[in-house]
Amino acid sequence: MNVLIIEDDDDICQLYSIWLEENRHDYIIAKNYEDGISEYEKSIQQSDENYKSDNNIFDLVVLDYDLPSKDMSSNQNGLHIAKEILELKSDQRIMFASAWPKKAFVEYVSTLKSVPEVLPKPFEKEEFINLAEKINLYDIAKKFTKQLREMKNPNSPDVDIKSLESLFKLMNNARREFLQKGNDKNSDIDFNE
Repeated sequence: MNVLIIEDDDDICQLYSIWLEENRHDYIIAKNYEDGISEYEKSIQQSDENYKSDNNIFDLVVLDYDLPSKDMSSNQNGLHIAKEILELKSDQRIMFASAWPKKAFVEYVSTLKSVPEVLPKPFEKEEFINLAEKINLYDIAKKFTKQLREMKNPNSPDVDIKSLESLFKLMNNARREFLQKGNDKNSDIDFNE
């Protein structure tokens, strides 16, 4: 998973770094509004893909709700950067980490007309990693389901059975890992969807 963290608190940035490295995720940390937008735009420019496609440059953007500007002259809250990111990539997954989760949620929904993921500060490693990784399992399940539904005849030479078997194994391994990380078997993911 590739994560963009936009957070000004050095201690929290250090925790994100440790946790993401322990779980073998790639990440970039930006410490203010301008650097966050710059990193996001740079990743779009470096991408060979059309950034309006279903493939995200970052799998997840984690935003602090209150972010300083580079010169510290003003606080640009995470809502503004979320809006700019969504203008660049409308399907980008965004998670707010906030000491004011209700405020962040209400303002995000009313301003951007979508529902964000909100992680209340302070939080533990397991809370952050489990929430961050949950979408990976969901994506695997959706891809698996889509491929199965597109199959008209599983014995057709057009169907790459080895790819489906690999995807199935990947999905099962991801599900097992997710459940072993403290999540119950009643996850909100329906593998038969």
